[in-house]
Amino acid sequence: MLLRLTLLLSVSSGALLANSFTFADFSSPANLGLVGDASVSSNLLRLTPALENKNGAAWYNSLVNVQAGFTTDFTFRISERGGFKPDWEPGVENDGADGFAFVVQAQGLNELGLFASGIGYYNIMNSLAVEFDTWANKPSYCEPNGNHVAIQSLGTLMNRPEHCAGTEFDGTFTNPNLAITTVADDLSNGTAYNARIVYSPGLFQVFLTDMSTPLLAANVNLANLLNLQNGQNAYIGFTSSTGGAWENHDIISWSYSEVPEPSTWLMIGAGLIAGGMIRRRA
Repeated sequence: MLLRLTLLLSVSSGALLANSFTFADFSSPANLGLVGDASVSSNLLRLTPALENKNGAAWYNSLVNVQAGFTTDFTFRISERGGFKPDWEPGVENDGADGFAFVVQAQGLNELGLFASGIGYYNIMNSLAVEFDTWANKPSYCEPNGNHVAIQSLGTLMNRPEHCAGTEFDGTFTNPNLAITTVADDLSNGTAYNARIVYSPGLFQVFLTDMSTPLLAANVNLANLLNLQNGQNAYIGFTSSTGGAWENHDIISWSYSEVPEPSTWLMIGAGLIAGGMIRRRA
């Protein structure tokens, strides 16, 4: 009985932690797939450097089960902004671009979208992106300013960074924006900011600095929105880009924890019950 209990608890613990990971820093990035201009240096994950027309992506190199829900935390820093300043609107003082995104996608480990306003996720199919956008693309993108956060998806179609429906060089498209808000803090000022994303089927929430109140939320069911691999799995990671303006987009730390499947909790419960029986017999 004791051996059986030990095995049962071991299996339960393994299932609980199967899709959890932590990068306290990026001194050992062995489980990351880097694409484009993404790199690891000085224990930082640098999605794009402060240079013109760069784009990069970093994906956790194993599929994770996103169907039941998850929580992911990361700390980012955007610095050394420079380059072109827009002159199309009085009072716009943008410099530095273009931002980065946390992306859930079910395509593969080599995915990388367009640079500049594409924030590295534009044209990734079958994806959802949470963009931290540091450039005001006006007027066609319907953006509120150059310092906002948005949730973007067109389901299994090619994802886009616009916040309204429209017509572009690649055709007419419906509105990909699921939620958007401006940010009081200057995202590009070199400060390290903490962010959290919490997903449970039906609700996708984004937190920034304040982990008790979501910055924005959207009604989302990933299992219905995307064509998940095996009906439940996806790749997760970050994308970024620069254009005629630029900045460093760095991820300092990153953790992810999957919500355990109901069967896992049943196994844990069975193990605890068995443990109680052994104690009573003893």
